[in-house]
Amino acid sequence: MDRRRFLATSAAALGGAMTTGVGPARAQTSDPASAGLLSGTDLSGWTTVVGDGIFAKPGHPAVSASDVLTRDLGTHSELVANVYERGIMAHNIAFKRVIDDSLFAETHRCSYEFRLTSLPTIADFRANGQTVEGGFFIWDGGGTRRDYGIGFQWVINPWDPNFGAIRRWSMANSGWQPSSFAEPDLDWHRVDMTVEPRRNKAAIAFDGIGGHTIYTRRKKPDYWGTETAGRLQVETISLDPGPSNTGPANTIEVRNWAWERSS
Repeated sequence: MDRRRFLATSAAALGGAMTTGVGPARAQTSDPASAGLLSGTDLSGWTTVVGDGIFAKPGHPAVSASDVLTRDLGTHSELVANVYERGIMAHNIAFKRVIDDSLFAETHRCSYEFRLTSLPTIADFRANGQTVEGGFFIWDGGGTRRDYGIGFQWVINPWDPNFGAIRRWSMANSGWQPSSFAEPDLDWHRVDMTVEPRRNKAAIAFDGIGGHTIYTRRKKPDYWGTETAGRLQVETISLDPGPSNTGPANTIEVRNWAWERSS
């Protein structure tokens, strides 16, 4: 598969990447119910799972939990997708989860900083990834059984015609709508998200640029639990291996996250 054909071959996977695999209560960690501020310099206490933006070349074992890794280093964390540089595309989702029946009655203000660890370039296949993503969602397991929230995606694949695009999750047009642009670099970037469920209102800002976005809802698998659970997420997807028998590992750094809950 030519890397330039990535969009045609993997669009379905990326369209659902925001919230897959993070539902069952038995597989997650949670914090005691309490409004206020949660924060940290790294992602200690977060959970890492495999998302659905995945692909394995014929002859390669399917993507598994061993292909994604989050390293907590005190000052920051590293999210790695395709740890062993196999002939796959892997999707690392790291998330902070809170179980509390009052989540839908609160306003949630969340943020974190992240940066790439290699500069995307066509000149060096191994330096590239596909996307950086993130979002905030609340699962209504005891009521509508819908997942409500917002998400963003930054395209970092230099073969992709949307290279540098920042998109918002919308459930329309394959799930993503263009919002703004940021040339991929090695600088720290900040994402701010605000969700007000009582008003069906939400906003995302990337480095202070942005505004209102679509507050979405989505049906999830029947095996998701019956709890009310909120998730702050950060994600990265590694590059499709294309004709190569191996694929590059993609690593991003994340630091200084915060989740403020207020009534």
